[in-house]
Amino acid sequence: MLPGQLSNQEGLEPVLDVSYIRLLDTPAASAETSNILGAIGYGVPRPGVLPPSCPFASAPLASAGGEALEIWRTSSPCRAVNLGPVAGACSDGLTFGVMTLNDTRAAPLEDIVEDAYHSIFDFLYETGFTSPLRFWNYLTRITQEDYGLERYRRFNIGRQRALSKRSREALPAAASGVGGTLGESVIYFLAAPAPARPVENPRQVSAFAYPPIYGPQSPSFSRASVYRHGGTALMFISGTASIVGHESRHVGDLSGQTAETIENLRTVTAAADIIKASRWAFKIYLRDPAHRDVVDLALRAAFGDEPKRLYLHGEICRPELLVEIEAFCHAE
Repeated sequence: MLPGQLSNQEGLEPVLDVSYIRLLDTPAASAETSNILGAIGYGVPRPGVLPPSCPFASAPLASAGGEALEIWRTSSPCRAVNLGPVAGACSDGLTFGVMTLNDTRAAPLEDIVEDAYHSIFDFLYETGFTSPLRFWNYLTRITQEDYGLERYRRFNIGRQRALSKRSREALPAAASGVGGTLGESVIYFLAAPAPARPVENPRQVSAFAYPPIYGPQSPSFSRASVYRHGGTALMFISGTASIVGHESRHVGDLSGQTAETIENLRTVTAAADIIKASRWAFKIYLRDPAHRDVVDLALRAAFGDEPKRLYLHGEICRPELLVEIEAFCHAE
């Protein structure tokens, strides 16, 4: 069943849930805090409503609708775990971690990224949550060149170096890689003690199998993943854009790109063999914040008004792409 045909289940305590909060003094922001795994701010510093031990970072992306806070909660209390540069928290079955990427120091970006991912895997193996479920990579100046090679391509080299040495999974986790213009680069992640099931989109070449025209190292992520936790499945859909095969479609056409992106979301969801899902949340990255109304209208027409939505001003990793959408849901 496709996302537009699904409705939220009410009255059930979620194993994992995300909230997108725009006003930090609302009751939603100051609700129960003992079960917060972590939080990310967009255009906002660390808010006082978060407990001091809660992992937090300010992402280098601004909200397209004012200050925003992204909060990940679980159904069980969380305990803070900090290791090296990674600030994290663990619950009974999941862990969250975040680190700021010091990519302004005099070193090749791929080396900095590889070191960062080694620190992340140190954290995962130390805590026992050895299987990454989802990565978010927010890289400043993502499409600019460093010493003759685009920063995103250098990022992909460093990420794959670390994954090839440290990951215990045959295929990479779901992920997003988006550019920002504020502050410092940030990587954050969710992980579990057992691996998720990777899902690919039959309309697209797997990102990790892209041809060399996209750089010396293909991007290392699966299109989506499904993780079963008790009686619930959690589905993470990676950053999804107007790409068919491996090529960008509808260059310069916002409506066409949005429609193609929505079709890719539908297709990868169908490929995951989802029977029923709830608590859908979409995060939408816009190259131009003025495009919000057009994309929002199309997203509501496709999926209804119930899903949570957070619009961010970000640089998509291909300069010709205008919009990228990712999703999270509970599924059966």
